Amino acid sequence: MGQTVHFEFEDHYIIYIVLVLGMLSCCRCFVDSFGSCVQGVDRCVDGSCCDVREACGLPDASVCSLVLRRSVLLFCFAQPLLLPLVRFVAQHEHMAAHDEVWLLQVQRADTANPAANATGPLQDKPAMRLGVIEIDYLVIAVAFALTNSVNVWFFTNWSSTLDGAAVWDCELSDSAPWFSFELSYYVQVLFMNWMLLALVCREQTLLHVYYVGLALALVVCFFLASSRFAHDTPLEHYGATAAFSVLLLALLPLWETMTTACPVSLAACAVHAVCVGALVLGHYTAFGQASAAYVCLLRFGVTVLCGVFNMVVLALDDGLCARGSV
Repeated sequence: MGQTVHFEFEDHYIIYIVLVLGMLSCCRCFVDSFGSCVQGVDRCVDGSCCDVREACGLPDASVCSLVLRRSVLLFCFAQPLLLPLVRFVAQHEHMAAHDEVWLLQVQRADTANPAANATGPLQDKPAMRLGVIEIDYLVIAVAFALTNSVNVWFFTNWSSTLDGAAVWDCELSDSAPWFSFELSYYVQVLFMNWMLLALVCREQTLLHVYYVGLALALVVCFFLASSRFAHDTPLEHYGATAAFSVLLLALLPLWETMTTACPVSLAACAVHAVCVGALVLGHYTAFGQASAAYVCLLRFGVTVLCGVFNMVVLALDDGLCARGSV
């Protein structure tokens, strides 16, 4: 067995997180566009979707809808601060709540290893050993949360140009703010796959999680990009069929290497399946005719689901998933 590498979330990391969020919040374009963002979303989504006037005792359902939308944006933007806060409360409650992810790394053995000096057919083959990488899950979750904050920041710039008739079609590519929002969401999808797969594939190699997460992100981003087109020609249908096939092929290694002994890993597998399935099917069925409000609601819904899941994982006692044989 090789050496063990530790990556833990240090307390001073919170200072850097506050600086990043402060720079985004104090940026003039963010402050100017945040109010326009809420107005743009209000024009895109009908207030009747949150008709709970009798339950809330409100005179108008639009009040509840407005509060809900603003709360979602604030929750997504403030996740890098909320996650360490949840960890702090959990440590105070459980005294030892500290969830970690264990991944393996193939390392070249030193020349002092007797196996490296073997004779015969193996003398030209370098000796290998497995090293353990212990990563604090808060580090992975905060990295994903920072991509959420950046995506919300770009969304506020783009949403100021929205109106009630905005359609998610190919004409959006002419907008530079939309391109920044779209590109930042692709990065967010990549980090989402890495984050959830690190829990699903505990005690697997780091390269396995890296490449499978990258492959899944590329396939999902294909469906995100194709949602702005109508899929009228047979060639476009063939391309979608090939993309679905690649998606299944990328998921096959996960079925073989998923950690079934840990309930957190099983929950992460379920959340990952829901997120990937919702993004793929939701965007594929848009066909360039869905409203921008529908696509934004789908994406922020997935972001909220991942954020809530991260909070639950960080609030649990680490004794649920004991370390295996690594």
